[in-house]
Amino acid sequence: MTAFTPLKKYRFKVFVAPLFKLIECVCEIAVPFLVRAIIDNCFDVNGSHYHDLGFALGMGGIILGFAVLGFSFTMITQYLAARVSADYGYDLKQTIYRHIEECSPKQIEDYGREKAVNLLGSDSSALQNGVQYFMRLLVRAPFLVLGCLVAGFIINIYAGAAISVALLLCGLVIFFYMKKAPSKYQRLQAELDVLAASSGDMIRGIRVIHGFSKETRESQKFEVKADNYQKVAKGIWRFTSFVNPLTFATINLALIVVLFMGSYSYDSTLLSVGSIVALSSLLTQALAALLQFSTLATNLSKAIASKRRIDAFLGIESKIVGGSLENEPDLKVGEPLYALENVTLSFGGDKPVLSDLNLTINKGERIGIIGGTGSGKSTFLNLLFRYLDPSEGTVYFKGHPIKESKLSSIRGSIASVSQKGGLFQGSIKDNLTLGLHFDDETIAKALKQADAFGFVSAYPDYLDHELVELGSNLSGGQRQRLLIARALLHKREISFYDDATSALDYATDSRVRKAIFSNKEDTILFVSQRVTSVMGCDRIFVFDDGKIVGEGKHEELLKTCPVYWQTYQAQVKRQ
Repeated sequence: MTAFTPLKKYRFKVFVAPLFKLIECVCEIAVPFLVRAIIDNCFDVNGSHYHDLGFALGMGGIILGFAVLGFSFTMITQYLAARVSADYGYDLKQTIYRHIEECSPKQIEDYGREKAVNLLGSDSSALQNGVQYFMRLLVRAPFLVLGCLVAGFIINIYAGAAISVALLLCGLVIFFYMKKAPSKYQRLQAELDVLAASSGDMIRGIRVIHGFSKETRESQKFEVKADNYQKVAKGIWRFTSFVNPLTFATINLALIVVLFMGSYSYDSTLLSVGSIVALSSLLTQALAALLQFSTLATNLSKAIASKRRIDAFLGIESKIVGGSLENEPDLKVGEPLYALENVTLSFGGDKPVLSDLNLTINKGERIGIIGGTGSGKSTFLNLLFRYLDPSEGTVYFKGHPIKESKLSSIRGSIASVSQKGGLFQGSIKDNLTLGLHFDDETIAKALKQADAFGFVSAYPDYLDHELVELGSNLSGGQRQRLLIARALLHKREISFYDDATSALDYATDSRVRKAIFSNKEDTILFVSQRVTSVMGCDRIFVFDDGKIVGEGKHEELLKTCPVYWQTYQAQVKRQ
């Protein structure tokens, strides 16, 4: 998979469109010869059709015909280029987006979230523009230049030589530019990634920055990164700014030489007025073609740099690949849903994150998971979600190794609510339904169960109330209640609640947990650092330092698990 893979289905149009440009170029190159014939034959006293209006009108009609023909093929090419590039840009963004989804969250974190966003934005747009310019100009510009060169030799060998020298010099300038530009644009994109990452960190941590009065320090850090980006950008624009002036000056010098030659005779061959006009027109066309070629070089250089970045990202192999099993068996309450046998997970450090996990989770169970910060609770859920695979041991899902199941089958069975949330810019209804159809009555029921109906119904626009990105216009407790309402609304057979009530007060937490546990057929994994949030579960797993140090009901763990007892004493007895 490369950045050009989505372009394969358009390859016929990609290569046919430039052929239409050839017809346009032939029409353009032919016109100076027709103008030369009119001037030399109709306006020269020695011309064969001196003052012959019919000949002039006939030649003018042919010129008009060439103009219409060239314009028609130009419009066809422009339409194909615009349509194909837009469709390719859309497909490329989809390809990048799907690959982002295929990669594990850790792989995206390692690669860089802002860098991945830039691939979807500026890099894919650069490739889209590159394809458009390729279809429009890659054949037209060089063919027109070569055509003007050949036409110049046909008119006069010395004039053709002057034109060839000028075009050779221009070609060397453009070649040097295209050789150096891609690496410069790649460096510019790298600086843009750094700038985007700095901006993202500042926006996400704005409260911390204000809280510790570090606005000046963060502004200075951002200014340094912005200055670095500006220096690279200025260097590129200084480098590219010489292309057009050099080509323009070279062609105009050739035009001066042609005009100078017009007043002298070489080898008894005199440049006629018509020939001088034709050569001037050809040189102007060649200049325009070279300027277009420099524009093409600029856009192709950006596209090449972006292609390298996109190819590098698409070359990242997803560590999590789904199996072929899709139709999972419908389990009865009490049958094993998950089973872990000798599971160990390590990220390559000296110590594993999880070690020696052996447990079974049955359908319909309410499983509580408790432990201190960094004890491995969320990592354990990532194993069940199959965001991670164990380094050793096997995770079973519905009776067979989880790697044999399709990812959509596993994750389609799970409703997840995390502490960090997952609200998007849009209305409350859109955030709850996620594109599926639910009537307002069903949505209201879920909101009431999550204790969110009160503040949602208080909005004048109710479910149409707009949320900003990440739900930043809500309080932490409101965000968590909306996320819980979404999980209850979609009614998946498995529900993960990862510190989902950490921002709620104890009374609200109790009411929400009662609603979550109301359906006896649902399998619920409730992760919390509060003993009161898990003490009513059927079984509680106590995590400490990546291991399960206790398993059982609340009363059993108070007697058999010192870690659980100490947590209970610290949280409940001292209140």
